[in-house]
Amino acid sequence: MTSYEDTLDRFRLSAQGSPEAVPLARLALLVSQVEYPDLDIASYERRLLSLSQSLEVRIHPAADTRTQLAELHKLLFDECAFRGNELEYNDPKNLYINDVIDRATGIPATLAVIYVTVAQRAGIRALPVGLPSRVIVRIDSSDGPVFIDPFDRGRELTEDECKSIVRSVYGRRNQWREHFLDPITPRQLIQRLIHNLKATYLQRADEERAGRMIELLLAMYPWDLDEIRDRGMLRERIGSYDEALEDLEQYVRYRIGARDIQTVTEAVRSLRRQTGAGPN
Repeated sequence: MTSYEDTLDRFRLSAQGSPEAVPLARLALLVSQVEYPDLDIASYERRLLSLSQSLEVRIHPAADTRTQLAELHKLLFDECAFRGNELEYNDPKNLYINDVIDRATGIPATLAVIYVTVAQRAGIRALPVGLPSRVIVRIDSSDGPVFIDPFDRGRELTEDECKSIVRSVYGRRNQWREHFLDPITPRQLIQRLIHNLKATYLQRADEERAGRMIELLLAMYPWDLDEIRDRGMLRERIGSYDEALEDLEQYVRYRIGARDIQTVTEAVRSLRRQTGAGPN
């Protein structure tokens, strides 16, 4: 069994370095190990590598992009039967990559992790794209970018269909921006995955698990003041008043113009009374 502290340290180290050097699948598996301390990360890495090797022997390096993608999709969506979990979309298991590999079902973010990992190791230039409402994959080819939806069995998307995906969730509230189709980094994809887990656990009032997700986010971005604030609010809720005060004072100190500054300032005043710290 791997301790939570050891997993957090390994996650922090793995998240460092240049964007290209960050191991996407390894980070996703370390997130899983927070929930499953006995997880054998190496065995799941071998399973992903085996998929990549199987794909590599099927495709010719000189084959055109769509021929290569056809083989990739046959492997992932026909033979391995990966699919989007529409019926139980909010099940946290959809966000843990070991569960996604075992059950062959997940949400867009985790299916994109598998798709990108298998494709890249087989020589296909696949990159995650973080639409406001869904993670898809971009394949850079000589004919221009090809957009793929791993949640929908590798369906190819036009730019208009990408816009429709966003509109179906946000309506006219979220104006389309061309940069929505730009690739995101492995860190950004993992950040999005963890944000989803954090939101799920907060909705379920599972403060312990939500707190672990916040610590993972801060391991990647130590000065994310929004996460420091959320950790402070969570610590206040579970009665860790001294630690909560430290977090929320830091937020108030550096986010003077924030929209919620008055609410957080009131929380700081209350905590100072509770801890006997006195007025600031």
